Amino acid sequence: MADEVSDDVAVIVPNYNKRRTLRACLESVYAQTYRPAEVIVVDDVSTDGSLETARGFPCTVVESPRNQGPAGARNLGVARSTAPLLFFVDSDTALAPDAIRNAVEAYRRTPDCGLVQGIYDIEPLYDDGPVERYRVLCEHYERSRTTATFLSCTLIPRHVFEEAGGLDERLRDGEDFEFGTRVPARYRRVVSTSVVTRADDEDRFWGCLAERFVRSTTLPVIMMRARRLRGGDRAGFQLDMIGTGRQKRRKGPRLSSASAALTFLGLPLALVSPWLLALPAGALAVFLYRNRVFLGFARRYRGVRFAVWVAWMQLCFHAAFFSGACVGLLRVAYELGRRRGEPIGSAAPTAGAHE
Repeated sequence: MADEVSDDVAVIVPNYNKRRTLRACLESVYAQTYRPAEVIVVDDVSTDGSLETARGFPCTVVESPRNQGPAGARNLGVARSTAPLLFFVDSDTALAPDAIRNAVEAYRRTPDCGLVQGIYDIEPLYDDGPVERYRVLCEHYERSRTTATFLSCTLIPRHVFEEAGGLDERLRDGEDFEFGTRVPARYRRVVSTSVVTRADDEDRFWGCLAERFVRSTTLPVIMMRARRLRGGDRAGFQLDMIGTGRQKRRKGPRLSSASAALTFLGLPLALVSPWLLALPAGALAVFLYRNRVFLGFARRYRGVRFAVWVAWMQLCFHAAFFSGACVGLLRVAYELGRRRGEPIGSAAPTAGAHE
């Protein structure tokens, strides 16, 4: 299909120290079959020279006055754009050539569409080993089935973004999940498997677990704020899946995470009595049963050895998730004590509003 230059899409790329991937990201944006009217890179005070990479492209480069995280960077990019459709792209990803076209088509054919959310490709942008292969496979699998909101390859109408109040700059992680809880329920969310991006994910074992731990500390805060919105119009997206079929909302991975944590916590009991190993063994059996579909998916993709590796990584990943969520409960108490537990208002935040 011939390339088409649009006048209705602004691409927003938040960037912080992604010199390795930013060039591939922007090259993929400018190679789109449906070319955006605006490309805005918001540099969040990078120190690795990636700002110079951005300046080598015909995009608008916005320098954040301070490092404020992805929520603040995205809000700043939205404030500097004018197009009615916003397409968010992470600077460590590279879009498939027809990603924006497919997102716009899904938006136009879906009544009351409030968001079109893409997925990760099953292969990483740069293959740096088994940890990254696990992470990208996990993201590919989960994002094609999720009820959560991600903004790494996502189209949102400007009026919906502003009506929801933009992104909460108080959050450094999970800001996209929290945003999804504030979008009025009359809008529909589309998860499209035809809107695809390749990602360069974490490739170190401890870095992967630390990232999951930190992100999960925000979830109790997000859940607390979401509960305060229930009963009103701003109750989160309805779900409409394209390419994977309609799915019911699933409960979070609480049982998987609890059983993973119990598996590790129960191992020292063997020092007391070998019979007590039945506790972690039972927890492991529950964990494997809960994750059997994903592990089967991994086996079909790369074989038995890879599936065994995925099972180990998934066990560690969920244990880190559980630990972080427990710490997050303390964060809830802190938020309530500081009277910061309320969600942000419905007016779109202005750049620098939280300075």
